Amino acid sequence: MLDNSQLKELLLPAALVFGVTLAVLIFPPMAALVGMVAPAPLLFVYLQRGQVVGLVLMGLVFAVLFATLGAGQALLFVAEYVVMATIMAETIKAQLTMDKCIFLSALGSMTLATFLMFVLFADRENSLTDFFQAQIMQHFDQSMETFKSMGEKQVDLDAMKEFFEQSSRTFASAYPAFIMVGSLITATVNYFLVRMVWMKFYGDTLFRKEKLSELVLPDFLIWGLILSAGSLFFIETPVGMVGMNLFAMAMLVYLFQGLAILVHILESKGVPKFLWGLVFFIIIIQPILMGLLIGLGIFDIWVDFRKIKQKQTEHLEQ
Repeated sequence: MLDNSQLKELLLPAALVFGVTLAVLIFPPMAALVGMVAPAPLLFVYLQRGQVVGLVLMGLVFAVLFATLGAGQALLFVAEYVVMATIMAETIKAQLTMDKCIFLSALGSMTLATFLMFVLFADRENSLTDFFQAQIMQHFDQSMETFKSMGEKQVDLDAMKEFFEQSSRTFASAYPAFIMVGSLITATVNYFLVRMVWMKFYGDTLFRKEKLSELVLPDFLIWGLILSAGSLFFIETPVGMVGMNLFAMAMLVYLFQGLAILVHILESKGVPKFLWGLVFFIIIIQPILMGLLIGLGIFDIWVDFRKIKQKQTEHLEQ
């Protein structure tokens, strides 16, 4: 059992997580900014106070959400935040590598979130694919209004609308990939955020001594990218649908490797930390630069931009 002092220590992180979750659910536009770091307090308390205290904190927030917002939102909280924080905490304590901690926690969150969404939509007239298709078309309609205000020709707008109406359901079928991409990004942000705070207060006492700039993906993953890209030629078939999901996730994975190469360049050139934020911000708002990073991540298999494989080979020869 927890004593009064331990319960009091849980109140602040519990209130923080509940407030963030409530704000995200009530005002969805905040989800991309605030909801992304919601697992961090759960993860930090779990690592700092142990498994029992961490699970009590998660249960406390779940109970409050269940009482105020209902079972559906409370279960989504478990899928998106609790599962991710729990798996990540246990993998960190088990001293797994950085990429495994992030991937396994994202995979667990994605799997449960997808299952819950199937359950929530099981008794509805519209399927889960219909829901995502409606969301895609809603965002497209908003973009159309923006293009109209910019003076785009009606002929071009009609052509764009026809294309999206024909392809929106295909894109909607990739919702597992969208969930996994979101989970991977959230897991990555929370891993590095908690690691930064932990090392500031406790030093190298728990996290492995790893650097993002040294991230190297296994070479065999390139076959997943090649095969999934090839399946896109059969996009209207079940094989193509599965391939499209795998292709989207593969592109994100190689984006991370591209980011690792970029961080290596920034570190080796001694770029001041305050400029890093500007560099990453420019990349976020420029899809072409994100594509360039993905290309760097892919070609690193053969080029070895950071000479990591060369160093590993020399070390083995010695």
